[in-house]
Amino acid sequence: MFQQLPSLNAIKAFESAARLNSFKDAANELNVTPTAISHQIRALEDSLTVRLFERKTRAVTLTIEGELLAESANQSLQNLLSTVNQLKGSPRTLTISTTSSFAAMWLVPNLADFQQQHPDIDIQIRAEEALIDIEHDRRVDMAIRYGEPPKQPETKTLIYQPLIQESIGFFATPDYWKKYSENPSEVVLFCTQWKNPNLPNLGIEEAIKSIVVGSQTNIRYFNDENLTAQAALSGQGIALISQLAAANSVKNTWLIQGTEEMAIPLSGLHYYLVIPKRLQTNQAAIRFKKWLQSRLAKNQPMV
Repeated sequence: MFQQLPSLNAIKAFESAARLNSFKDAANELNVTPTAISHQIRALEDSLTVRLFERKTRAVTLTIEGELLAESANQSLQNLLSTVNQLKGSPRTLTISTTSSFAAMWLVPNLADFQQQHPDIDIQIRAEEALIDIEHDRRVDMAIRYGEPPKQPETKTLIYQPLIQESIGFFATPDYWKKYSENPSEVVLFCTQWKNPNLPNLGIEEAIKSIVVGSQTNIRYFNDENLTAQAALSGQGIALISQLAAANSVKNTWLIQGTEEMAIPLSGLHYYLVIPKRLQTNQAAIRFKKWLQSRLAKNQPMV
C-alpha cells in the first residue's frame, strides 16, 4: 500500500527546506550537512520525476508541485509527531513568542497557574520584539502580539484570536503618590515609545496635560514598557503603563494606580494570539489558548 512512498528522511529534508526556504537552514535544523539535504531532495525529485525547487545562486524557491507536496508533508509530519509523543507519554512542549514586556510583566508571573493545571505541557517563552514568521519557522508554535489585529479573521495558514483590549493607567509606589500629593508641581512621569512603528499615536502627551493639571510635568521615555515600570517600582516617578502589565505589581501592592479619571483608553489596541492552522487540533495548544483567555479575563482592565 505504501511501497511507492519516498523515504521518511527524504520527506523530512524536503519539508524543512521548503518551510525555511534554505537548504543550509534545513541542514542546521536536522543536524546534517547541506550536501546531505541536497542529495535527499534530488533523490526525491528523481523518484517523483518532478522538480520541487527552483535553484538560484543564493536561494531556493518552491515550484507549484513543491508547494503542493510541502503543505501535505508539513501536516503529515505534524500529525505523526503528535501521535508519537502521545504514545511515548512525552511532555508536550509549546514555544510561545511574545514581547519582552508582556513576557516579564504578565506571562511569566502567571505561568505557574498553567503549569499547575497542566504539568504535562512544557511552555518555552521566546521574548523578542521582532515578528516571527510562524507559518514557516517551526521553532515557534504560537505568538502573542500587541496592536491592531489583522482585519481579515484569518489567512490560509494562520488563525488570529483576540484576547483582551488594553488601557493605560498611571502607576506609582505608595511613597511616591504621597510625595505627589504633597508637591504635585514636581511630578516626574515615565512613558514608553513603541518600537513597532505601525502602532498608532496614542496621544500620551495630550492626555497627560488634560489629566495632570497645574503642574510642570517632566516626561521621560523608555523604549520598553518593562523599563518604564521598573522606573516607577524604584520610586522615581509615575509610570504610564498598561493595566494588564501592572496587574502583578498592583496585586503585591508594589504599585498603586491613580484614580479612575487617570486612565487612558487605547481604542482598537489588543493583545491577540496567532496560531498556525497546523496546531488548531493540537491539544496542548488548545489548552494553552483556553487558559490564556480565562486568565486574561480575570485581569480585564477598565476601559
